[in-house]
Amino acid sequence: MSRSHSPLSVLRRGLLPVAAAALAAALSAAAPSSASVSAPVTTSPGIGSAAEQRSGVPSPAPGWRRVWTDSFDGGAGSRVDADRWTYDVGPGSNFGTGEIETATDSTDNVFQDGRGNLVIRALGSDRTWTSGRIRTPRLFGAPAGGAMRVSASIQQPNPAHGLGYWPAFWMLGPGDWPGAGEIDILEDVNARSHVASTFHCGVYPDGPCNEPIGIGSGLKPCPGCQTSFHTYSVVVDRRNPLRERIRWYLDGAQTFAIDQSQVPAETWRAAVDHGFAVILDLAVGGGFPDGVCGCSTPTPQTSSGGTLQVGYVAVDELSSPRGARQ
Repeated sequence: MSRSHSPLSVLRRGLLPVAAAALAAALSAAAPSSASVSAPVTTSPGIGSAAEQRSGVPSPAPGWRRVWTDSFDGGAGSRVDADRWTYDVGPGSNFGTGEIETATDSTDNVFQDGRGNLVIRALGSDRTWTSGRIRTPRLFGAPAGGAMRVSASIQQPNPAHGLGYWPAFWMLGPGDWPGAGEIDILEDVNARSHVASTFHCGVYPDGPCNEPIGIGSGLKPCPGCQTSFHTYSVVVDRRNPLRERIRWYLDGAQTFAIDQSQVPAETWRAAVDHGFAVILDLAVGGGFPDGVCGCSTPTPQTSSGGTLQVGYVAVDELSSPRGARQ
């Protein structure tokens, strides 16, 4: 979900109507494309089991080091910590995806609830909506010879009528999109209770990552993800310089993976071997939700007040040998 703002000096990926059908078909697929590597299901210690998702930020696994976290412990109705987050504000048309909300820094749209959660709330009707998007001013990257894990405990929006809702937890590299890289850890559209994981790289349109579609898992069912918190994670693994990898996890179980052999070496380096901003947002409307439903979203029936809730975000780093637990 490569929505950018001027500090990152990139263009939002062009999810224009002409590409919406192809994008929706690809991301709605039940299985990854032939360009993707679907890795065996494994677990990732330290990410957070279902039982501990609301019991605070889990400790890093052995060998890993916590480099940054936010557990959203501010008072009810308070703004996010300005040392950890900045707001991207302005009309959705700035982001190039067709989304129609205006992103604000108002506590009507982005606030801490006093119970350890960040809340991003979409408000509006018909074609007039407000919502929010925040990102880290600090960039996080996997060290050469090491790895980085970025995780969040999230409850997806659960509106009564969700056409047009587009929540996302993702990372964006500094520079021009898509060459500087984007890693989508969680996307869902239209309140389907699904999850899509995607890597963007190279050039637009087409290129080695088939932009604007990217290399991804497609939308896959995420049972209970709208009614309870689940842990979404990605690991950027650079321990083997000949086979760098990116792996995605849901509640500690690996769900998708790619490695550097799938794209040209220089394309991979430009997209992966640097820092990323971590971003949380709730869009309304746009090429992805429109393409999935085959309609124009939001509709007059779309419910106002749906929320993306986040219990914590954590970034861990691994600099130890390959034997360390992942």
